[in-house]
Amino acid sequence: MRYLLTVMLLATLLVSCAQDSGPPVIVSELRILAPVPGSNMGVAYMKITNRGTAAITVHNASSPQFERVEMHETTIADGVSRMRPIDGIEIAVGDTAIFEAGGKHLMLMNPGPDTIPGSPVTLEITHDSGLLIVSATMQPRLPTE
Repeated sequence: MRYLLTVMLLATLLVSCAQDSGPPVIVSELRILAPVPGSNMGVAYMKITNRGTAAITVHNASSPQFERVEMHETTIADGVSRMRPIDGIEIAVGDTAIFEAGGKHLMLMNPGPDTIPGSPVTLEITHDSGLLIVSATMQPRLPTE
């Protein structure tokens, strides 16, 4: 009996050690698009998923390659599209905030001189539980994106 209990305890311990829940907040599908010619504004789209045990708020973002990064949301009222800055985005446990064209997104303002399509861009995203640092290669952007 004691042997069986010991084996069951060890098996439970091994299974729990093997399950890596990973980080509580993750970024996926990150796309960083360069400013259109004649503009100094790039844009970033992504998904931020809260896999933690409590709701979080994403407060802001920054990038060493850009002078300023702002969270914005595009809304349509009376047939008119408007973009406005937002202070934060709350993400419930198990939910995903989607940053996409026509919705929430990051505006990347005033790129450095070496920040061109094909160059790496780092985003530092601040939330209640800490800091997410992600990077991607900047992609060229069409005027319609």
